[in-house]
Amino acid sequence: MAKKFQQLACVFVGAGVVACAEPAPELEMDAVGQESFLEDLFDEIPNNLPIPNEYGFAASFVDTGAVSLTNAFFTAQGTNGRHCGTCHAPEVGWSMTGPMVTALFWTTGGTHPIFANNLDTDTPTADMSTVEARWNATTMLRQGMFTRKIAMPATRDFDLVAIDDPRGVSTATNLFFFRRAMPTANFRSPTVHWDAANTVGTDLREGLMKQTRSNITGAQQGTPAPETVVAEIADFERQIAHAQLYLWDAGRLDADGAKGGPQHAAAQPLVAGRFDLYDAWQHSPNKKRRQIWRGQELFNNVNPASGRRCGGCHNAANNGQNVNGALFDIGASRPEIARPNMAVFTFQSRVDGTLLQTTDPGRGIRTGLFKELNKFKTPNIRGLAARAPYFHGGTAESLEDVIHHYEVELGFNFTAEEEADLVAFMKAL
Repeated sequence: MAKKFQQLACVFVGAGVVACAEPAPELEMDAVGQESFLEDLFDEIPNNLPIPNEYGFAASFVDTGAVSLTNAFFTAQGTNGRHCGTCHAPEVGWSMTGPMVTALFWTTGGTHPIFANNLDTDTPTADMSTVEARWNATTMLRQGMFTRKIAMPATRDFDLVAIDDPRGVSTATNLFFFRRAMPTANFRSPTVHWDAANTVGTDLREGLMKQTRSNITGAQQGTPAPETVVAEIADFERQIAHAQLYLWDAGRLDADGAKGGPQHAAAQPLVAGRFDLYDAWQHSPNKKRRQIWRGQELFNNVNPASGRRCGGCHNAANNGQNVNGALFDIGASRPEIARPNMAVFTFQSRVDGTLLQTTDPGRGIRTGLFKELNKFKTPNIRGLAARAPYFHGGTAESLEDVIHHYEVELGFNFTAEEEADLVAFMKAL
C-alpha cells in the first residue's frame, strides 16, 4: 500500500511540470492507465497520512480514524461519471489544481469525467471530438478553473452596460466566467460558496445540503438524489479537517508544543481569535520555526502602513474564515489584474449612475445589489500549500503573489523579510 501511495503522489507532484506543456499531447490510448485518484486505488485514507506537495506534506483527519473514499461523496450520482471528489480531491487539499487536471488529461487523453460534456470547457460548444481538440478546449480547466454561468437577477439596482468577453459567450442576460474550486474541508462559518449562493441562514449543514443538491443536478447531470444521500455528503464534508502536517526545514508542524496539522484543526471550534498555532516556537532553536512564528504574529497584528490586519477579515481562530460569514471586496475582481482570457463586465448603478468593472461580480450577481458586487466569501486558509493558485479567479499564482496583492490593493506594506516570514507561516497552515 505504501508503495502505491508513493507512486500516485509522484504523479501529482510531478504534474507541475506537465502543466507547463502547451502542445497537445500525442497519446496512444490503449497504453494509458485510467487510474488517477486515491479513491481509484484505496477504500480509505488513514488519519494524518502524509500526502506530498511542493513544500512538504499535508494530511487529513476525521474523528472516525480514517477518511472513507467509498461513500456518497465519491460516488457518481448523475449520468456523466462525475462525483463530488472529481473536483475536490484530497491529493490537492480537497480542491482541484491545474497540475492535477493536466495530469488527468495526460493519463486519459481528456476523457476523464472531469472533462465531461462541455460542462467546464472554455466555451459551452467547444469541439471535444479528438485529443487535440479536447486539449485546446480545456485551457481553463487545466488552470484549475471551472465555469460559472449565472443569469442576471430579475430584481436588481444595477444594469449590465458593457461586456468584453474574449470567448464571445456572455450575453446581456447570462454571464460566463471562471472560478477556482473551494476546498471541501475545514468548514466552520455558515457561508457556502464564493458568492454565498448556497448559504441557508446560519445553518452550515443545510447550506452544504443545498450545494450538494445543486451539484448533483448540475455538474453531475443527475436527477434529484434521495435526501439520505444528500445528507451523507454534507455530513462527510463537515467532518473533514485538512492542513499542512510537515514542512521542509521545520519538520512536523505539531511538534514541540506547536498546534499545526489536521488533528488540531479538527478540534478547533468556530470562535473569533488570533492564530496561536506556533506560539511555542517563538524561541525555537530551529530557524525556520522561529520564522513561522514571526509570520504568524505579522498575520495577527495591525500593519502600521495600512491600519489593517490579515486577521481582521480572517478572524476565525486557527482557521481563517470569517466568524460571521462576512463577504469582502479585496480587489481580486478588478480588470486591472485580469488575465487576457478573462471577460470584463461593466455594471452601472441605477441609484447614482456609478460604474463598476469586474471579471467576476461575486455576491452582487446573486442578490441584485450594486453594493455587493465584487464581494466574496472569506475562505479558510488551512492547507494553502496544496492548492495554488489563490483567490476566486486564480489570479495569485503563489503565496508571494497573495501578499503582493494585499500590498497593492489594501495598502499593506511589508519589508522583504516580513514578506518571507508571512509566506513561511502560510505554508505552515
